[in-house]
Parts: sequence; C-alpha cells; structure tokens
Amino acid sequence: MQPIDLRNEISALPIFARLEDAQLDRLASHAEVLRFPKRSLFFSEDNAARGLHVLLSGQVKLFRLAEDGKEQTIFVFGPGEPFCLCSTFSDGKLPANLGALEDSRVLFIRPAEYERLVREDPSILLTMMRVMSRRLKDAMDMIDSLSLKQVPSRLMAYFESRHQGGRVTLDLSQRELAKIIGITPEALSRTLRKMTDSNDIIMDGNDIILPHLEA
Repeated sequence: MQPIDLRNEISALPIFARLEDAQLDRLASHAEVLRFPKRSLFFSEDNAARGLHVLLSGQVKLFRLAEDGKEQTIFVFGPGEPFCLCSTFSDGKLPANLGALEDSRVLFIRPAEYERLVREDPSILLTMMRVMSRRLKDAMDMIDSLSLKQVPSRLMAYFESRHQGGRVTLDLSQRELAKIIGITPEALSRTLRKMTDSNDIIMDGNDIILPHLEA
C-alpha cells in the first residue's frame, strides 16, 4: 500500500479525526498494516503485543475459552474501532483471545509513536477513554445479563443497547450472537422465533425491529 493511500484511510478513522496533515503524514510513514485471514487467531492470553491497534477493514472478535472448551464472545469489533487497549496501556498482555471473523487489515502503531501523538494532541487520549468507558459499561451489562437474566431478556438487552431508531442490523452470524448471549445457536433460533411470535421483535432480513421500544 502506498503511504498516500494509508494516509487517506487513517484520516477517515474517528480516533484521528483532529490530526493535522503533517501528523497524518508522519503516522502513515511509521504505522504498519497487519493482515489476518478469516478464522485466524492473532492474539491470545499468552501472546499479545504493546501498541495501538485499529481495525481498517474486516471484523474481529474478543473471546475467552473455558476449560471445557466453551467459547464466550465478549466483543465484536468493526472497521474504525481500536482494540487490544489493555495491552496498549499496560504490560502487553491481553486478558482474552482475539481472532478474525473475516479477512482483516489492522493498523498497528508502536508505543513510542502513539505516545508522541498523544502528547501533541491529547484529544486522542480523550477519545480512547470514551471507548474504554463504553466497553467497561458493555462488559458490566454482559455480566448482569449472563448471571441474572433469562435468555429473552438477554437478547432484548443486547438489541436495545445497539439499536438505531428502533432497528438493529445484525452484522455478525447467529452463531457469534449465540456466543455473546451465552447460549447454543439452536436455543437462539428458538428464542428468536418465540419473540417474533409474541411480537416482541420483528425480523426483517438481517435487521431486528423493536416495535415496543418506547414502552
């Protein structure tokens, strides 16, 4: 990839929206683009790396594995989102595993360059704090749902946290959604059918409509 093309991609990322042209040029010249094929595991609890990672294209998931092999998806990241924030700000270790759901391209910025950018433009750090605060809230909501709520309530809580105007576009497979909710794909299909029959939700292709959101 030519530096000018990477510079254009970087300038479109929300986290770098306020950078000056000279900063974007320098960042493009120092950053790396990492490529990970679909279904590959590129970070684990035993193997991570310090530095800032931002997804340019594709889709990646953060997940934990239980001793019995059961997988719990924690977050699914789309283009433009930073991830591996624990390793960015700490010792380089990641408290979970990170794998590609699609062929993915990742912008990687080494710690020294990232710290230089933050010193020049503290708004980058403020943006990062907002992202971390949102993910902490999402993690707490997940703990609450998995431990205290029945499956339909877990699903509705997930939909309500991601809707836009009463509509949720599912940009991940039902298999991955089931892992997030903490159930089997078969149980997810049954629950979706029951919620549709009771008019709690309306399924429109890959979209979920929430007809009773105001109530």
